[in-house]
Amino acid sequence: MKIEIANLTKNSVNKKYFQEIGEVVLRRIKQPQNVEVSLVFVGDARMKNLNRTYRNIDKTTDVLSFCYEDKKISFNPPFLKEKNLSPLFNGGSGGILGEIVISIPQAKKQARQRGYPLKRELSELFVHGILHLVGYDDEREEDYNIMIEKQEEILAYLSTK
Repeated sequence: MKIEIANLTKNSVNKKYFQEIGEVVLRRIKQPQNVEVSLVFVGDARMKNLNRTYRNIDKTTDVLSFCYEDKKISFNPPFLKEKNLSPLFNGGSGGILGEIVISIPQAKKQARQRGYPLKRELSELFVHGILHLVGYDDEREEDYNIMIEKQEEILAYLSTK
């Protein structure tokens, strides 16, 4: 299992921590050993641009997941070209699930509102993103409840590690 992490912000991110979390989550949801996920931390301006480009929603958001199996999406986000961060953007070969993009400013805001440490909020967003990559959906209430239940189960497991 490989978790590749890019931090495109000025915030400090413990990459080793997120690599470990990603590997634990992927094992927990029974993903193959050769699976790869890309995790990118961005600011609100980049996140807003991605949300507008890929979801037609002109505002920032906390997390976006780009599944390589989704034929409707063209995988060439501009920030990757800017930073030459493209080793996982190779068209879905090699067991690549996809990419998760997290807005650190949104995570900070949500952590404050919920009374959580930032690390917990970022972990929750990362788990949420991984679940989207493996097929969980949260558009309908019924699917949302199933996804959140799985997310909470994984987060509870992670808290014991």
